[in-house]
Amino acid sequence: MFHADYAHTGKGQVKYKDQSGNIKTKKAPSCVNRFRYITRTAQYENHKDHAETVEYVKSGNMPSFCLDRPDQFWEAAELYERKNGRTSTSLVIALPKELTEQQRIELTEKIIQHLCEKYNFPYTAAIHNHKSAIAGQDQPHLHLMYSERSVDEHDRTAQQFFSRYNAKSPENGGARKVTADFKGEGKEIVNQIRAEIEVLTNESLEQHAPTKIVMIKGIEVEVPNIVSCLHHSDYNKIHGTNLKAVPMMTKEMLRLDPSLTFDDVETNNAYQEKLAERDAMIQKIQKSREHNNFELYEPYYNLALQKMNEAKKQKQKDIERVSASELAYKLDLITYQSTADKVKQIRQLSELQDDPNINYIEAIESKASLLNDVLIKENRKEVSSLVCEIYKHDLEAIQEHSSGRSLTYDEKRISERLNERISQFEHMYASRTHEQFKSENTRNYDDLNNTPEP
Repeated sequence: MFHADYAHTGKGQVKYKDQSGNIKTKKAPSCVNRFRYITRTAQYENHKDHAETVEYVKSGNMPSFCLDRPDQFWEAAELYERKNGRTSTSLVIALPKELTEQQRIELTEKIIQHLCEKYNFPYTAAIHNHKSAIAGQDQPHLHLMYSERSVDEHDRTAQQFFSRYNAKSPENGGARKVTADFKGEGKEIVNQIRAEIEVLTNESLEQHAPTKIVMIKGIEVEVPNIVSCLHHSDYNKIHGTNLKAVPMMTKEMLRLDPSLTFDDVETNNAYQEKLAERDAMIQKIQKSREHNNFELYEPYYNLALQKMNEAKKQKQKDIERVSASELAYKLDLITYQSTADKVKQIRQLSELQDDPNINYIEAIESKASLLNDVLIKENRKEVSSLVCEIYKHDLEAIQEHSSGRSLTYDEKRISERLNERISQFEHMYASRTHEQFKSENTRNYDDLNNTPEP
């Protein structure tokens, strides 16, 4: 879901509900003040919201009487538009924080092209950005205001521009108003605009930021970066989800400063209560957002959880796993002096095998031949068992190296050889008793002439 607010400024009075639900009237919002607010000019030049930055300001399609002075256009609209007439249409659109500043500008210009350039509507646009009060993330948003009076080839004074349109003699009347009813959109104009912005935004995201990271149950999950203009209830009906409405913080809550304290105890206690309410609201918002993220991205969460668990298992396996060098060292401890030269070569090859920059297959293949020679000379159970363990270790190493791809010819060849030798060992263990093995022994380092019987 993304925010896209649609409203109008006009001359005259507007109705609204107060906190008690009573209908009241007030002066309609001014397009002049709207222009000054979004461009941070006049009384808004030193706006109190100093944490918000203005990344972009642009006006266009201005009539001849105010080509380089958009402020004069909106002042004229306020002055000359008919009583109770609409002086501007105003949009506030959330922009994706995953886009860079320049990419947000490019998206904004596409929105302007779609909504304003098509009908030559005079417009003023500005991109504002501030940090979220909850997560501290960027909150870029576009302010776009435009007049529904279309600029044509006729030069008009400011007063004439906002007078009634003369269909028979356009040059003698005001600029034509291209309203929603005129375009055949009527009350559906709001949904139509939101749907069009959704398409433009998703096109930009697909090009520049196709995925994003969301936090679900303490796990960072990479998900498709797609926005929807649907209300959460409409989205639930279409997609069968159970999205919940995310509560909004009031402006009063947003302006609270947790670092403030007051000397007056009563005042300070009242302020602390407001801060506590703010914290409770933040927790409620975060909980709602996490719930909705899980509803939207449960398959991606499950996949991320599976990968995380597999990574943990692999890490534990790596901790517990004995290296090729360690196994060769064990072999060195239990073999006789007569095979010392071959075992030394096996240890050297094992060290090379552990080096990621070395052709490990060549090392494993050479080592396998040497291990076979050691077995011929030392047909003892403990030596045979350790050699078999080394063969299995090397077979696992080949499988790990080839994870996610097919085995090479050399990998297949040596794997088949290792599997064959492992099978021989297993068959031998099944058919021979312990007494059939020659007595076990280890090298006596005090007696270098200790060699096995021929």
